[in-house]
Amino acid sequence: MNDHFEPSSANRMNTQHFQIDLARERAPLVPDLSGRWRGQQTRAAQSMPLHISQAMATFLLDAQARRLTASTLSFYRYQLQPFIAFLAEHDVVWPEHITPHHIRAYLVVLQRRGLKDNSVHAAARAIRRFCRFLVVEGLIPINPMQNVEMPRRAKHILPALDASDVEKLLQACTHARDGAIVLFLLDTGCRASELTNLNVGDVNIDADSVLIREGKGRKDREVFIGRATARQLVRYYRERDQLVADDPLWLSLTTGERLTNSGLQLMLRRLGSRAGVPHCHPHTFRRTCALWSLRAGMDIYRLQKLMGHSDLTMLQRYLALASEDLKEAHRKHGAVDSTLPRLKRH
Repeated sequence: MNDHFEPSSANRMNTQHFQIDLARERAPLVPDLSGRWRGQQTRAAQSMPLHISQAMATFLLDAQARRLTASTLSFYRYQLQPFIAFLAEHDVVWPEHITPHHIRAYLVVLQRRGLKDNSVHAAARAIRRFCRFLVVEGLIPINPMQNVEMPRRAKHILPALDASDVEKLLQACTHARDGAIVLFLLDTGCRASELTNLNVGDVNIDADSVLIREGKGRKDREVFIGRATARQLVRYYRERDQLVADDPLWLSLTTGERLTNSGLQLMLRRLGSRAGVPHCHPHTFRRTCALWSLRAGMDIYRLQKLMGHSDLTMLQRYLALASEDLKEAHRKHGAVDSTLPRLKRH
């Protein structure tokens, strides 16, 4: 079942025609005897009713002004356009007419379409942010989302790779680039977009370090690679005609241009198919990096910094993957059996 819900072209709202009234924005403000600024109106007086598509355009404009990333803007646009089309189908064209019932009904529609828990939750997050914005801007008096509970997500322990899986993947690689990507993803735990955005100059082979520029939240961070990954990168470099610092690190074998996120996912999916390894996509490598690092004894706070997480919530989910190690560790090193082996034999 396709996870994406998009409105028909007839129902899509045109969000491009909204324009800021710059003349009103430039109106001079002069203090009068009451202490108010002459020419300054109350928010209620200033706010002309906005069509809901105009409200969404204003929301996206605000996101751009706050320098949110292009991927975040695309996320909001992708999630909100079908929601607004759904509202239009139910004759809701003004923000103040959105009710909790409309939001709940939309989330149920997504569930009935077969969307996964995470997809429905993502839609609810975008709607929640949009509704908060409408309240802050004075476009609606009450947040219709405040009494709507966020959809629950099943707490699955997602799959990770084991050492034999990685060996199969490396053996199935037909190009040095592919082997370098496999090891690079495992060593750094970087996100797909972070990997494809890298330039040659971001990697310092001598120092085994990589500069991730403007990762999630527009934050730079330094990550590291081991010698095995560095050696495989050198093999990949030898396949390149020339290396210029500003050139993309990863090139498409088809176009010779920068490898895209979709190109990376396709490459890993084909590689996994050849190797007989399921769940072969970028985030699987990120989970595997976290799990292997925790098993090797890395402190969770250092791992948080290397992987670019703003808090420990996600890493605690990764930590759950290591729970299978606890029983084995206790079997080998449990206090009583390891210290008093005589009792163990009786």
